[in-house]
Amino acid sequence: MMRRLRLIALVLWGFGAATATAAPPHGDVVQLVTGDRISGKIIARGTKRVRIQTPYGLLVIPKSEIVRILGADGVEELLATPSEEPDGKPAVALPLPLKLSLVVKGASFWQAWDSRAAPADPSIRLVLRLDEVEIAAWSDAALDEGEIKGAVVNAFSFEPGSLDARALADGVRVRPPATSPGRIVLHVELPTTWAGSHRLGVAYQSSGTSGETKAWRDLAWTVGHAELTPETATVVTLSQDGGTMEYSGFTKKRMKNVETFRLDLHTE
Repeated sequence: MMRRLRLIALVLWGFGAATATAAPPHGDVVQLVTGDRISGKIIARGTKRVRIQTPYGLLVIPKSEIVRILGADGVEELLATPSEEPDGKPAVALPLPLKLSLVVKGASFWQAWDSRAAPADPSIRLVLRLDEVEIAAWSDAALDEGEIKGAVVNAFSFEPGSLDARALADGVRVRPPATSPGRIVLHVELPTTWAGSHRLGVAYQSSGTSGETKAWRDLAWTVGHAELTPETATVVTLSQDGGTMEYSGFTKKRMKNVETFRLDLHTE
């Protein structure tokens, strides 16, 4: 049952340098004022926004956040320069966001319920906290059919088709997961007001309902430390060990020894 973390292609994060003289290898490239590059196919350009189709879905980007666009044919369109605003006045340098990367390694987390007592919403999510404030979450509602006879099983997956990634705090941006053999990297950008030392918490949760409101309950969690600085990205590793996590069957209708699923945080 202990599935290893699945691999997906990194497209959106850290695309790499593109030049004005050579056509990008993966279609159109949009360069943002933050320095990030987004690749895909531009399907519409309005007076205020650009729509670009990426492998992770359709993105709508305000033109005010775009420095230049490099087309698949090699033609470059300059929307703004870092030294001058459209009205000719000197541009005010925008503070770069703080960058936090969570590197996930090890066994996948999973949950099982008796099919006769499964919750209406068997979602599992991974939530990231700073000083007890939830800032970002990655949710997986897709079930794994046939894994355990008579049970409803959800093994957490970072695949784009089942993953719902979202920011939970003002000014926070969540990037699509990036992968390489043996690890998954979750990128989060935060406002500069978060600079400094923080208590970092990570938890896997299962969903429930309270009236019309979805409630989340921690199943496995850990805490660590993160120092956020504008100069460099903060990289924190989450090591996961399945331990003896088992399904107790029909009599208890729940996971057995879920608490033995071990999580460990450390800063790289």
